[in-house]
Amino acid sequence: MIFVIGDIHGMYDPLKVAVDYIYQVATKSDKVNQVIFLGDYIDCGPSSKQVIDLILQVRQDFPTVTLLGNHEEMLLSYYHKVFEFTKIGNLWLNFNGGVQTILSFYPQSVLFKAQEFPDEKAVSELLHLDNVLKLDEIYLKFFENLSVSHIEKLQSPNGEIELLFSHSAFSNRYSLEKQLAVSNWKDLPHFLTEINMDIEESNIWNRQLLNEPLRDNMILIHGHTPTRFYKQITKLLRFWEDEENAPFVARDRKTKQVMQIDIDTGLVYGGSLTMLAIDDSPDAVNLFPYYISIEPKKGFRSKLYHKKMLDLS
Repeated sequence: MIFVIGDIHGMYDPLKVAVDYIYQVATKSDKVNQVIFLGDYIDCGPSSKQVIDLILQVRQDFPTVTLLGNHEEMLLSYYHKVFEFTKIGNLWLNFNGGVQTILSFYPQSVLFKAQEFPDEKAVSELLHLDNVLKLDEIYLKFFENLSVSHIEKLQSPNGEIELLFSHSAFSNRYSLEKQLAVSNWKDLPHFLTEINMDIEESNIWNRQLLNEPLRDNMILIHGHTPTRFYKQITKLLRFWEDEENAPFVARDRKTKQVMQIDIDTGLVYGGSLTMLAIDDSPDAVNLFPYYISIEPKKGFRSKLYHKKMLDLS
C-alpha cells in the first residue's frame, strides 16, 4: 500500500491522525510500501516545526517521498536571499503565513522583539536583516533536498500505469521530460531560465487543470489548489459537506480515462486533510481503494477520520 498526504500547512493534529492510521495499517497484514507527502508542510498553522519533526520520524520507519511545495520554495528563496528575496519575503511573511512558520522554528527572530505578530509595515522594514530566520541544519537539509516530482510505475489489469506525484499541476505547454528532470529547489532557477517559464507555471505553483493527459497511461496526483476551486470552475460544486472535502478527479474528455487527481481539500481553510490510499499490489482490482478524510472542525467528540470510496464515476 502507498499512502499519499496532501497539503498540511503547519496543522500537526490532523497529520498525527493520518500518521497514526499508517502505523496501524503497518501492524496489520497490509504492508506500507511508501508514504508520499505532496508539499506545503509549513505556513499558516501554528505547528510547522512539529509537522516536520513528525515527517522526519515517518522517514525513519517507512520508505518516504517528500515533495517541494510553493511554501517551502518561498522559505528557501527568502532564506538564501535569491531572486528578489525582499519581495518574496514580503509575499511569504505578510500574505502566506510565513510569520507563523518563523515563530515555530525561530521564536528568537527579530520579528518578535516588539510584538508576537508584527504588522505588514514592521515585517517589510526588517526583511533585509540576517536574524529574521535561522534554521538548524537538519531542517535546512530537509527543505533543500525536497524532490520536485516522483513517479511510481504500477501494473494493472490493463497494463502499466505511471503515477506522477507533484505539489501542483504540470503544464502541457512545456516538455514533460524537461519538467521531470528538475530534481530539487536548487535546480529551479536554471530550469526556469532555460525554457523561459514563469515560476507560476511550474509544478510548484501552477493551478491550471490539464487539458489532456501528460502522456498515455499517466495519472497526475497533486495538491496545492483547494479542490473546491476546481469544482467551482468546472461547475461541479455540490453544497453538501461530504463533497466539499473530497478529492477532485479530472478525466480525459476523449477517452474518459482518469488523468489528474487533486487531494488538497483545503485543510487550512476549514476543510480536511486528505490521505489517498493506493493499492500497489500486482493483482490490485482497484488502484485507489479509498481515501481518509480528517476534518478538525468537527471536533474531538466525533470520529477522528472518515474512510471513503474515491468517486471515479
